[in-house]
Amino acid sequence: MSQVNIEIKARCSDLDRVRAILKSSNADYKGLDHQIDTYFKVNQGRLKLREGNIENNLIYYARPDQPHPKTSEVHLVDVKPESGLK
Repeated sequence: MSQVNIEIKARCSDLDRVRAILKSSNADYKGLDHQIDTYFKVNQGRLKLREGNIENNLIYYARPDQPHPKTSEVHLVDVKPESGLK
């Protein structure tokens, strides 16, 4: 599956307000996921294996190294936990 991702890193000083906004917007809570990302060296872009309780994917993406918001096209492949892919 391919999708566009926009990464923004920001500090939040009022978590209760953010939670209220999400709740009023009917956001879907998926749960708390502990993730381990393993990065692989590739000639172009980035390749990582994400392992967690909720999300398990092999992820390829390319994006610039910059401190501001970044847009990238992301390619996801579902991976079964304990698949031995790593």
